[in-house]
Amino acid sequence: MAVRRAVLLIADIGGYTHYMSWNRMHLVHAQQTVAELLEAVIDAGKGLKLAKLEGDAAFFWAPGGNPKVVVCERITTMRQAFLARRERLKKDIACDCQSCSQLGNLSLKFVAHEGDVAEQKVKRRVELAGFDVILVHRMLKNLVPVSEYVLMTDVVAACLDESIRKLSIALTHDFEGIGQTATYYIDLATPEVRPVVAERGFFGRLSAKLGFGAKALPFMLGAKEPCAQFHNLDRGAQELPA
Repeated sequence: MAVRRAVLLIADIGGYTHYMSWNRMHLVHAQQTVAELLEAVIDAGKGLKLAKLEGDAAFFWAPGGNPKVVVCERITTMRQAFLARRERLKKDIACDCQSCSQLGNLSLKFVAHEGDVAEQKVKRRVELAGFDVILVHRMLKNLVPVSEYVLMTDVVAACLDESIRKLSIALTHDFEGIGQTATYYIDLATPEVRPVVAERGFFGRLSAKLGFGAKALPFMLGAKEPCAQFHNLDRGAQELPA
């Protein structure tokens, strides 16, 4: 296995609040909404390779990448794409279900690290392995007190310009199996500028709804389990049938 130096980045979607029950339609709409938002984030991540989709998160890597470019340029572009797609979904797709009613609450956070990774082939898939891959995933469970942020290890923060570093707040974490780790976070939600999304005509909205419904059909019919791998969806103590 060849070991390569790379910037590792995870974009993670959260914001669904607790409900005592989620029926299948609610879960399907959550599944499809997050899929649409992740698609926008992935498309905006120019120069980043998608290592893996992980439920409501996308794991990227940039072999030989520049941490400064990833944090200062890529993350900004990806967040703008997320906000624009969220606004588009609210205008074209949203219904009155428990999932769609929370569209405006959905947020995007990032964790970033630079380290050594090994490409490991498992059957026909190539997976990333190594200590640094574990670390960047451990960073998803953190003590950051805001909902929209980029959390960085010190190796990433050290590459930023002084003006950007001044925006970061130091926070020491004790990650499971890793121990004390120096990290820094930047609050991405202040100031938040919501993109202006043009209104579509009747047929444009109808086409969007039909496309959304077609993609959701395998989940509605039970061929696929909606939100099976989501880790940010609190479904409460009970799920009801559709």
